[in-house]
Amino acid sequence: MYVNNRIVVLKIGLLFLSFISDITANPCEFNVKVEQGIHNEGFHRNITYRILFNNEEDEERWLYRDCIVGLEQTLPPGVYTNPDELGDFRRTNRLNAIPKNPINIELPAEQSDPSTVYVMDNIRHNEAYLWLPVHARYHQAVSGGSTARNEIEAPKLYLRCPDQRLELCNKAVVPSMSPLCNGSSKEKCSWKVIPYTMMTDTLIWDVPVGNTDHYYIVAVGTSVVIVVGSMYLLKTIHEYKVGLRKKTL
Repeated sequence: MYVNNRIVVLKIGLLFLSFISDITANPCEFNVKVEQGIHNEGFHRNITYRILFNNEEDEERWLYRDCIVGLEQTLPPGVYTNPDELGDFRRTNRLNAIPKNPINIELPAEQSDPSTVYVMDNIRHNEAYLWLPVHARYHQAVSGGSTARNEIEAPKLYLRCPDQRLELCNKAVVPSMSPLCNGSSKEKCSWKVIPYTMMTDTLIWDVPVGNTDHYYIVAVGTSVVIVVGSMYLLKTIHEYKVGLRKKTL
């Protein structure tokens, strides 16, 4: 009888531990939605992000209060951000964005690699609005011209809170985001990956490409313009000098 009671108690204990383990495995119910868009025309545009952190009725909205959201956006070779431009925006507090790697803005798309940029902002009223200025690289001309397609994938989303509340969610610290902590210790400044639902499609940016079939027409036309312009400039300079000589006589 005593042995049977011990077995029953042991089974109840195991069931209780299993129940506690299931509860604490991932107690945070993330309900994050992201809308991504690209605006303006030409070779210089803005990517915008609208991030919604739960509804006012959701019980989990305490997770995001006073937190900072970070996006890790990877850009294709045909699209880049200007590090100097981002630096100016940071100094004027208009935008907090930092490139992960050095970016050569002079290279054409065919000689460039994908680049990564971090964009950060505070969460206000369970929402965050972020934006990123991007530019299109020149693409190598092809026969017939047409356009080159650049696909901008969805970013990774990170969260950093001033306390240890995210420790309850069993989310691992992301080492790649630690340089953004401005010298803070890893314990006080730890970014964690947060799942979300993307509400928009992959961004598509079609960039015009030159037509090699027009090479000789453009080359001849450019040469004619240079020769005619140079002759006109020399003629104007000669007439000006002749006029000065006549005045001195």
